[in-house]
Amino acid sequence: MTQDVCTECSQIIQLSENMISSSDTKEIVYETLHALCQRLAGDQASECDSQVKTYLPKILQQTPGHLKPGEICVVFGLCAAHKEEELQKPTYHITNQDGSSSAVGSGTKNLGLYNPVCTLCMLFVKKLEALLPQNMTEDTIIKAMEEVCDLLPQSYKEECDDFVDKYGAEIVEFLLSSAAPYTICSLLHLCLFKEKPTLEVFVPSDCDSCRTLAALSRLHHGLNATEPQTSAFLQSVCVSHPNAIPKCDAFTRIYGSQLLKVLGNQMDAPHACERASLCAASKKVESLGKNPCTWGPSYWCKDTETAQKCGNRAFCEKYMWTKNE
Repeated sequence: MTQDVCTECSQIIQLSENMISSSDTKEIVYETLHALCQRLAGDQASECDSQVKTYLPKILQQTPGHLKPGEICVVFGLCAAHKEEELQKPTYHITNQDGSSSAVGSGTKNLGLYNPVCTLCMLFVKKLEALLPQNMTEDTIIKAMEEVCDLLPQSYKEECDDFVDKYGAEIVEFLLSSAAPYTICSLLHLCLFKEKPTLEVFVPSDCDSCRTLAALSRLHHGLNATEPQTSAFLQSVCVSHPNAIPKCDAFTRIYGSQLLKVLGNQMDAPHACERASLCAASKKVESLGKNPCTWGPSYWCKDTETAQKCGNRAFCEKYMWTKNE
């Protein structure tokens, strides 16, 4: 047995375990593994697919939770027992020192550095999952994806739009297959198939939490919701999206009256949480008569040139122009 075969086996086991934890459908597991194999070059793709067909049924039936991927591959005869620990280690290393940024965990079990795009991918997919309903569809994923970049930590916002353009379609496909975040980022070749990195927990401010709830409100009810709709949303959001914000029940209870006033009318969506006094104004707002860009969407979105000038083209494309087509 070669080291490559053993390493591939360990990767397949790790992937299948992640998939099984999220779905009971064996066909979904196979299709996702098949898609991974097709990313390999030439004969490796057919060899990988053959291994999946041969060993996946055994894995699904015989994988005990206490065994590590390397141990299972030894049982299948694809790894040498005395080299197990060595072969489970990645055969390549990340030396990019940017991986030591605050977005990467410092747990003692994770001694390697993880590249920034892996961290961005993990943060993006986790935030996207928090915005999705239980019965998600391709349409709901795409709509939620449009909101995520504005909700990530500032240091990742600039790269986020390019990330979505490059990987968005594949992320939608993998989410519909019930893949876990780290599985998705590994399938995209952005994270290594090894022990998951412990990402440092970002503790959102009240402003961040408000922006997340504002995004969820837009996804559920659009820009204009009635007061009863908004009230019902605030009462149910912590149940329907339990991972969206920390201490959700306490937050909605404390700030409920402020949120009720602004979430229903988000025609000036970027400033909803400023109006609720939960976010500081990004800059001093000039009087309406002096700066027409403060006149609101009816002015911003009258044409593409004005939208670009006022810095609200993305808003107009997402919420205004599509309704007029």
